[in-house]
Amino acid sequence: MILALLTLAACGPTTPPPPLDESACSDASARLGETVCLHRIESRAHWDIVATDADVVDQDKTTKYLVPVSDAEALPTMFVNANVYALHYDFLREVFPELFGTMTWEQYAAMLVDLDVRRYFGGNVSEYIEVDGSRRFGFIVWDRPEELASTVTYEEVLAVWTELQDRFRLGALMFAPNSSNQRAAAATWADAPFAIRGEDNLAYEAYTEGVGYGTVRLLPLADLADATAAASFGYQDILVLDEAPFDVERVVSGTVTGSRQGALSHVNVRSAARGTPNCYLEDPFDALAAWEGLLVRFECAEDGWSIAAATTAEAEAFWQALRPDPVTITAADLSATAPVPLLDVPTATRAERDTAMARYGVKGTNLATLYQRIDPDVQVEGLVLPFSWYTTFVEGNSWEVDGETLTFQQTLDAWLVDPTFLTDGEVRAARLTALREAMATAPVAPEQIATLEAAIHATWGSDTTMVRLRSSSNAEDGVVFSGAGLYDSVSACVADEEDADADGPSLCDPDKDNERPLSDALRGVWASLWKGGAYEEREWYGIDQRLVAMAVLVNTQSEDEQANIVGFTGHPTLDDPRWLVESQLGDLDVVGAEPGVWPEQVLLTLADGAVTHIDRVSLSSEADLVLSDARLEALGALLWDVAAVFPVDDAAPEGGTLMLDTECKILEDGRLIIKQVRPFVRG
Repeated sequence: MILALLTLAACGPTTPPPPLDESACSDASARLGETVCLHRIESRAHWDIVATDADVVDQDKTTKYLVPVSDAEALPTMFVNANVYALHYDFLREVFPELFGTMTWEQYAAMLVDLDVRRYFGGNVSEYIEVDGSRRFGFIVWDRPEELASTVTYEEVLAVWTELQDRFRLGALMFAPNSSNQRAAAATWADAPFAIRGEDNLAYEAYTEGVGYGTVRLLPLADLADATAAASFGYQDILVLDEAPFDVERVVSGTVTGSRQGALSHVNVRSAARGTPNCYLEDPFDALAAWEGLLVRFECAEDGWSIAAATTAEAEAFWQALRPDPVTITAADLSATAPVPLLDVPTATRAERDTAMARYGVKGTNLATLYQRIDPDVQVEGLVLPFSWYTTFVEGNSWEVDGETLTFQQTLDAWLVDPTFLTDGEVRAARLTALREAMATAPVAPEQIATLEAAIHATWGSDTTMVRLRSSSNAEDGVVFSGAGLYDSVSACVADEEDADADGPSLCDPDKDNERPLSDALRGVWASLWKGGAYEEREWYGIDQRLVAMAVLVNTQSEDEQANIVGFTGHPTLDDPRWLVESQLGDLDVVGAEPGVWPEQVLLTLADGAVTHIDRVSLSSEADLVLSDARLEALGALLWDVAAVFPVDDAAPEGGTLMLDTECKILEDGRLIIKQVRPFVRG
């Protein structure tokens, strides 16, 4: 629809496109038993239904809107009932589950603000209170304020205004720029048919009142993405940004922004949900410069802010109240010292599976457990390397900590009693990075390499078969702690290890420019245990960092596969008896895809091991069809068999629903295989 409106704006009058079906809100409201959205605001009564109190000095009420970029999208323009849904994300997933039920936060953000893949425009419509007491309605349009190229253009704002104004009958809508980039762009728009709101001239505004404890972090908005990826800030920090971002995904103890947010900003909705302070402060870098890097008590109050030095004990008590109940993991059993084929890992009883997990990690044990109970045709060759190999590596080398050479255990012991390391995410991230860099070049025991070479040759019968080394830690794939995506998988080639040089291409795959020696792959998987994001995720869940260890699952690396598939024996986000299948063409990731790349989504109805109905929810962004009906029927039967034979030893937490998450591939030769299985808890 917006594309058509942009054409209209550029080329003059023409026949408008036919309106999208506007029954979506009424149908959803009838199904859910309350008004969840409206397609038009025809009266003050309509406004009062969808708008919520803004709780800011110059706004009375506010709500959110959604406008499709083109009429190819499934949903028409709508105003969200902000009294029920503070976030578009929750609204879309819960109100339109067949379209967005499994949408990740990253996919949601890309859909609304990423320049090349935007599918909808989103933002707020608010009733503003002017200095003279008069009231005007205005709208904002979200983009990524840290990216100049993402800034909405005049043509885009004009098209959004045209669409909203046509549906809004309470008065003229003005555009309210919500970033310095937007204000600079809007200053160049001459003869716009809509008014543009000027600067606010406020010095302070509280959105979520409260007290937080943390280290003050002054972070330019332009550096937020890199800092998030590096996990250099987190729940122990008061995050201070020069401008309000689209979102702050990491948990923090407080937020201060140098531009205004609004009651329904993503930052504030998250802050309100966890009760951490969040406010706007004019020139926050100047105001808080003296406190940077210090542990403080920070308060956002209705009439102002305050800051004071804090003790570690005070901060620890605050952080503990934020975090979930601690998760206990099984300590590594170092008695196993040799690689073991998956089919030879003892898994017959619960006791044997517990022992196997303590020796070979969760991922490897899960796959061994399934492979010993499922059709051999859906398996690939594989073996597991025990935790003892990792321990030999980290304890057999020395590591430099602040200029002092220590054993690995001494390193951890020193870090975990160091107040700076424990409370300063930036210091923590730097030390973990230094550790991983040291691990990347530390020697691996020659006997381990020789043993692994022999095991690979015995399993695959060749030194030039590329294999994949995958994490199998004791802190992933559990019922309570999933740890999905925290650690790395690395390809490896025996011939590259035995080669006398380090020059590419790989002897296992001439298309790979660089060699893939076993030693590099082992170090890469082991070192990924100490990635910043992995450490912080474990810390948030109260996992004892001294207990974590990394075993390794080794299996065939597939090349030129036809499809990647994730299948759930249920629905991961909804109380729906159908089973969700997401698939993507070729070797594209299903769950970790690039922005704008969407998997095919299908819901299967099954009875007695057979698929009885197929509901195609959405197409892949890369293909009209990834899995045919025949493929889905075969996959459904396989998932049924997995659910029937895979033993889940732990119950779901109270209120949760337990199912299985199974990753599959269709190989180049058309064979359907299983590469991973783990329990998954909804709720």
